[in-house]
Amino acid sequence: MRSSILILVVLALTVNSAFVYNEALAKEEAALSFAAYCPDTAINTWTVGYVTTNYPNIEKPLVFENNIAGTKGYIAYNPSYNAITVVFRGSSNIQNWLDNIQFDKVNYNTACNCQVHSGFLDAFNSVKSQVDSLLTKYRGMYPKAIIHVTGHSLGAAMATLYTTELAIAGYAVQLTTFGLPRVGDTAYYNYFSSFTKVTHFRVVHDKDVVPHVPPENFGFNHVDREIWYHKTSYTICQLDEDPNCSDSVLVPSIQDHLSYMGWSSTVDC
Repeated sequence: MRSSILILVVLALTVNSAFVYNEALAKEEAALSFAAYCPDTAINTWTVGYVTTNYPNIEKPLVFENNIAGTKGYIAYNPSYNAITVVFRGSSNIQNWLDNIQFDKVNYNTACNCQVHSGFLDAFNSVKSQVDSLLTKYRGMYPKAIIHVTGHSLGAAMATLYTTELAIAGYAVQLTTFGLPRVGDTAYYNYFSSFTKVTHFRVVHDKDVVPHVPPENFGFNHVDREIWYHKTSYTICQLDEDPNCSDSVLVPSIQDHLSYMGWSSTVDC
């Protein structure tokens, strides 16, 4: 028994020592995620209010969207990180989204004996072919660039599923999510965790309600690694559902979902 406990402690310390959180990157990608709520023309011309003011050097932004599904995002090149950045937009009406969210799961793929939220997968699939085509194009334009994927709310769930697809294809990916809902079950968590070339900053703002849905008791489980901002600091949490981080919140808040890293989701664009 003692040896088993020691092994678990060593593994936890090894995982923690290998994980490095980049707060400056998270702050920038929060702003880029909120820019996705802007009109298409504003994004394509990078006239997205405070986001442009603070991050003017974003190059060649290009919107992708599915008007029938109501899904959207954009791809761009970020020279600050030599990164092709794929951004997925969240729901345009968070209260309506929360009121209507279902908890159905579907099988993910034949390689994984796991399930994911059916609505999140449908949303991602509605733009997948466009994103795949754009990533191929941008990799041709920037062959030495790394890949960043980000999103807020529903966009964070789509970003997580896209990162999984990229990881399956063998890509290294920096995933940064804000207000991510639970995407899949415990088996999906294990599958996602098996991709060693993926680094994930799962940023949660204090009492944000969205990371609490779908509920754990419906068979959903978060993926790593939570960065919980609370009070005046942040905590780099332990693996998956850390009871000392946002999972400890008893009364969640919609208001905390509407701002991240000092930025408002309402962009002046």
